[in-house]
Amino acid sequence: MNSVRRRMRFFSLLLALFVGSGAHAQECTPLTPAVAAALTLAAALDRTRACHPDVRAAAGALAASGADVITSAQGPNPQLTVGAGSLSRDLGSGSWWDKTFDHQIRVDQTIERGGKPALRRAAAESLREAARADLADALRRARLGVAQGYHELAAALARRDETAAAAELANDAQRAQSLRVKAGDAAPIDATRLMLDAIRVQADLRQAEADVHAARVQLSTSLGAQDWVDTLRPADPWAQSRDLIPATSPAGFPAIDRRPDVVAARMRLTAAEQSRELARAQRVRDVSVGLQFDRYPVSATNSSGSGNTVSVSFSVPLFVRHGLEGEVARAEADVANAREAARRAELAAQSDLSQARSRAAAAAARWRLATDELGPAAERVAAGAELAYRRGATSLLDVLDARRSLRAARIERINAESDGAKAAAEFEAASSALPP
Repeated sequence: MNSVRRRMRFFSLLLALFVGSGAHAQECTPLTPAVAAALTLAAALDRTRACHPDVRAAAGALAASGADVITSAQGPNPQLTVGAGSLSRDLGSGSWWDKTFDHQIRVDQTIERGGKPALRRAAAESLREAARADLADALRRARLGVAQGYHELAAALARRDETAAAAELANDAQRAQSLRVKAGDAAPIDATRLMLDAIRVQADLRQAEADVHAARVQLSTSLGAQDWVDTLRPADPWAQSRDLIPATSPAGFPAIDRRPDVVAARMRLTAAEQSRELARAQRVRDVSVGLQFDRYPVSATNSSGSGNTVSVSFSVPLFVRHGLEGEVARAEADVANAREAARRAELAAQSDLSQARSRAAAAAARWRLATDELGPAAERVAAGAELAYRRGATSLLDVLDARRSLRAARIERINAESDGAKAAAEFEAASSALPP
């Protein structure tokens, strides 16, 4: 239990360090051949932050939301208008300022009322925090995918090696049996049976090779290391699955309300509520203030000039055709949808954690069966069948069946090891939480 808590605190710290600044995605550095040939799980997880496509996309969305916060804090700019009136062919002499036409200079400024700037900024900040939580959730999911892909590649390589050893054993047995048939010590049908078994194992080996390639492609894509897809090889040995599988009791684990996906949904609900208040605030009329300066100089050609005049104007919208009912109704609907999305996120997080805990317990039980019972029993049966066959006390079919059972038991243990490690990673991801 303590080791699981330490891993979860470490995972949460990584999330806080990566998403705290809200910076753009880090540069994905190329993977070196030496690291690819002996890839550790820590090195793979470390590359997730900078190289995983989903994490990079979420980092870009966070940067965009930060720009939206800057925009939301900006009020309307003043509007400058410069015009000329009462133009004629004879404008008189002198500078343009003294020529005989009406010089107009006007400045208009909209004054927002009803707390609109504060509400707009609050909504943008809530959306930025939602994007920050989205980035944390993308990192959580990406690390889970990389960890599971790492263990799957390790299992695929182990299955291939086990199948390759079985294929070599089958070929050796087939050659030895062929010599016995030629010498008259064995029936030809036994040689045919061994040949069929060798062909079957060769087919399994081809499938194992395909599984290795598929696992390498998946992991290399997540790590941004497609150039080394054919050389990726995990270097970390599996720990004992009983140490990897966490305790199934929920006591001591963080509540789901701090999971990144739940936090993101709740922040979007907060933003929707603030946007609703902003829609309601639109009913408070903004005021546009205008200040205009007019100069109509008197000259020899224009004795009726009015000189310099200053005028001030105020304008407000008239809610005659509508009172923004549609905008308010849409905002109310957005709040209802965001509340439902937050509820679904909480239910999904609870289900995710419950299922992860159940799969972890099942993986632990499976590992114990494969290690403590299935494996030793298959070893004993295979050894006994081989001994009995050498002494002529059993048939070749019994030996082949025992060999297949032993191979299946060894592969089952490999799968149990892999599934145990993946279940531990899934439980850790389902239990991860942002720091308060």
